[in-house]
Amino acid sequence: MFAKKNLVAVAALLAVAGAAQAQSSVKLYGYLEMDAGSYEGAHAKGTSSRVTKVQSGDMMTSFIGFAGVEDLGGGLKAEFTLESFLAADTGEAGGPNTRNKAGGFWSRGSNVALSGGFGKVALGQYDNPLFTSAYTYNPFGSSMSFSPAMRHLNYVGQTGGIAGAGVGFDTGWVNSVTYESPVLSGFQGIAQYGAKESTASGAKNSYAVAASYNAGPFSAMLTYVKAGKVPAVSATNDPYTAEEKVTNLGASYDFGVLKAFGQYTYIKDTTNTNKDKIWQLGVSVPVTEKASVMASFGQLKDTVTGASASQKDEVFSLGYNYDLSKRTAVFAAFMNNRQSASTGNDSAGQSYAVGIKHNF
Repeated sequence: MFAKKNLVAVAALLAVAGAAQAQSSVKLYGYLEMDAGSYEGAHAKGTSSRVTKVQSGDMMTSFIGFAGVEDLGGGLKAEFTLESFLAADTGEAGGPNTRNKAGGFWSRGSNVALSGGFGKVALGQYDNPLFTSAYTYNPFGSSMSFSPAMRHLNYVGQTGGIAGAGVGFDTGWVNSVTYESPVLSGFQGIAQYGAKESTASGAKNSYAVAASYNAGPFSAMLTYVKAGKVPAVSATNDPYTAEEKVTNLGASYDFGVLKAFGQYTYIKDTTNTNKDKIWQLGVSVPVTEKASVMASFGQLKDTVTGASASQKDEVFSLGYNYDLSKRTAVFAAFMNNRQSASTGNDSAGQSYAVGIKHNF
């Protein structure tokens, strides 16, 4: 009789533990990429910036992350995300292709959120909708090395392109509150607020709004950002460096035999009178069940009030991806980068790399 009671008690405890496990979970995940290649940007005749490298993160920056969710009942869930950049070539946290300059170890993402039928509200560092649109509507995704769109947006922490061009804020906004609406008939809205957290003269909060639509093979997203500058933060640790207004429209259509991408971005720096017009067109073509070819061309035109002429930066990229499994792939990529003669860099540079990427 005593043994039977013990068995019943153990069964009850296991049932409770199983229910608790079903209601909450934490996962470890990440992405590692290594490649070898030769890199050269646009340069003046008679000079060259060509460098041979073995590096991490050309197609997407390597990272490790933890994420969790707890079912609070009634459709309400609590969520958290902690993600840290990795330089797999050196073993360092961060690396040469990391985008965030906020200075934290969890600089790829660090937020806590509540989600439910009302949508999702997240507090902390969270992707800005301009970044989401930029990597969604180009075949090279978030590649800071080979995507024309990413190179031309020239996020904080990146080098290359035309000095002063692109946006003056990061891909992920620190000290932010983000709201994502539920998807209704294919439509979704996003609103984001970045607190200045400063009493310095001229410091301003940052705002972003976006609307997306997805229906079958068609997808589009319209984004507007009003970014404020935070002058009290040091120049080496500054996630908001310019006061500017940004409008971006991205779209894609999957024809089956190929997927076409396009986007246009207009940036107006309200303090330095810079104006940038950025556009990009691209395709991704599946050649077998496991292999695909990617191609993209993009242009940045930077105009400064009072300057005698505008400056242009053009990028053409070509890539090949082969899936060895659901988690592992190999790739090859080529890029040609040319600038207008007014920049002084009137000779095109070519870069190419081959590598391995693995999701876990």
